[in-house]
Amino acid sequence: MKMNYLKLGFAIALTSIIVTGCDDAKTEEAKPNTTTEDPFLASTAASMRVAVLEDFTGVRCGYCPDGHVRATAAQQELGGDKFIILAVHGGSYASPATGWANFTTAFGSALIAQSSVAGYPAGTINRVKAADLGVSPQISGGIAMSRGSWATAAKAINAMPSPVNLGAKAEFNSTTRELTVKVDGYYTAEESAQNNINVALIQSKLMSKQSGATTDPYEQNHVLRHLITGQWGEVITDAKTVGAKVRKTYTYSVPADYNGTTTEGGGAVVIENCNVVVFVSRDKTDILTALEIPITVK
Repeated sequence: MKMNYLKLGFAIALTSIIVTGCDDAKTEEAKPNTTTEDPFLASTAASMRVAVLEDFTGVRCGYCPDGHVRATAAQQELGGDKFIILAVHGGSYASPATGWANFTTAFGSALIAQSSVAGYPAGTINRVKAADLGVSPQISGGIAMSRGSWATAAKAINAMPSPVNLGAKAEFNSTTRELTVKVDGYYTAEESAQNNINVALIQSKLMSKQSGATTDPYEQNHVLRHLITGQWGEVITDAKTVGAKVRKTYTYSVPADYNGTTTEGGGAVVIENCNVVVFVSRDKTDILTALEIPITVK
């Protein structure tokens, strides 16, 4: 009888161990997965190209205000989602001078040099050769054109299919002054050429003296402040086949001002007046599409 009680006790203990072990395993398996991926920001449907005007301008350029008027008119006609303006202050009319604001950047000279500019204001539309867009270049074979051709060239770009779609969002931490830009790309056609992602910070409502203006001070808009991804952007090393996705995150510490806040400076950064422009180019030229987004302040 003692042996039977011992066997029964051992069986109960063993059953308890097995049941407890099974309960523990079930509890471990039931833990929820809290890891979630951010929603993909780019459309997967085929789309047409967005036009990007790089308006080469300067505070001492007497005809440049008319260029600004024409750029705004084209944007209003085509829509802000189809026509994006980057006002690039560069060249002799924008170089630092006593009593004049300095809105120049480290990037303007190289952009102007590759565009074959003959006079100001000049502009490029998606860095495509002017003749290929059905308008006259300022210099034969160049991509720069005069202000009267911008709208026509932009419409030609809008009629072209884009091989890649973009989606993006931008957040600014007001405590750390860190700007975070998340960019998603989706390829609807294969790209064999090198593609670069470009991220630009632009600012509007900057007040300054301006030659040729009817008001003083004059409101400068869409002013290029910085190219966060560098002069020609970051090379896309991911696959660029149909259905391929590209996901990038960029951070940038935004300074309090550019070129100082005196009369000869470029003024303070007011983040509420800033937007981010994202575009994909084939190396240094041929912008395939673009997107302009506001910045969320936190």
